[in-house]
Amino acid sequence: MTDSTLFTALGNEPLAPLVLARHVRARRVVCVGRPATGWRVEPLLQILGRERRDAAWLPLDADDVPAALGQLEAALPTSGESLVFDLTNAYGVVGFALYELARRHEREQPTRSRLIRVDWSDHLVRSVSPDRAHAVALDVRVPLGEFLELHGKRLLGVERSRGSRAAYGEAAYRIARSLSAARPLLEAVHHGAWNRPLRVDRRHPDGGLVDALIADGVLRSGGREAGSTLLATDVQAFQFLHGRWLEEYLFEVAEASGRFDDCASGVRFSWSDAEDGDRPRRAEHGPVANEIDFAGTATGRATVASCKTGFREAAAPLYELLTLAERAAGRSVVSVFATNDTLDRSDRHRASALGVRVLDAGRLADPARVLEALLGGEGAGARIRTSPIPGP
Repeated sequence: MTDSTLFTALGNEPLAPLVLARHVRARRVVCVGRPATGWRVEPLLQILGRERRDAAWLPLDADDVPAALGQLEAALPTSGESLVFDLTNAYGVVGFALYELARRHEREQPTRSRLIRVDWSDHLVRSVSPDRAHAVALDVRVPLGEFLELHGKRLLGVERSRGSRAAYGEAAYRIARSLSAARPLLEAVHHGAWNRPLRVDRRHPDGGLVDALIADGVLRSGGREAGSTLLATDVQAFQFLHGRWLEEYLFEVAEASGRFDDCASGVRFSWSDAEDGDRPRRAEHGPVANEIDFAGTATGRATVASCKTGFREAAAPLYELLTLAERAAGRSVVSVFATNDTLDRSDRHRASALGVRVLDAGRLADPARVLEALLGGEGAGARIRTSPIPGP
């Protein structure tokens, strides 16, 4: 840990303060913001405290920039330590005051001041200073449990976590690579039951997919002759064919890539149904649980994916994904909608307008395209652009 102080605007997203505190190895962290956002800072202060950082919350109730600037100046350290100012979440009076303070110190002490912000859209942390610019890699790990804790959530459990073995070997990959051949089987599963024969015509050419799934232990045949019945081997196998294969596939691609710091499928977590600081209401209604089909973190940023098969229209699942993503992980999250169907132009436009990345039938077969979407686009390795402190 270095002898430096990070001044960071809290806003509605506590991720940047945590990531940057670790990146600059700040000994002291001062979170500033309007009093109404103070309830968001509690989990952040707890995590920073566990890391033995001196963390504090500074609510700014000033109505104008000069008054807010005075409150910030009163919180400055008296020693000559380095100062880092983070404007990622800065806006309004708080943002202007923090910027003015940072620019003043950068002019007076250029070797001891830095002015930065995180741009989650392209994994860059950019310099806010008009005088200097620099880019460095952001190498900070944030595990899923800690990410959820930071946003006021609690991880309850997962179906699969890193290092776990697939229950059905390569079955998820096989289905994704052969969606056209798999469609009759998947439709039969959606209209069937685990303990009843699946109405699939074995004489329909499937490129050997059914035989491979039998070898994987997902299916069993009622006989060797052509057209014989097929059954799921058990309830777990039926659930896998009913849709969990898609969650498994995303997890397998992410896990095999080595690009995620943490990832899991079937992520169960709890939240409060009142996230506005209304503690009596929280106590009255208690925690609310929900599940994310796939979630992962890479260089601090999180991805949340919803996997849907057999739906009638995409609007409702897309809005459900956005609601879940924002409540679980804030605005910086990468939202991905995965489906074995093909979205029409209208649904694609809706997803694009909402900032949701789509993995449909035309893209699932290519693991490289799947990984690109999960990481938030090409060149997803995060960078920091900042004003460097020159050497002595």
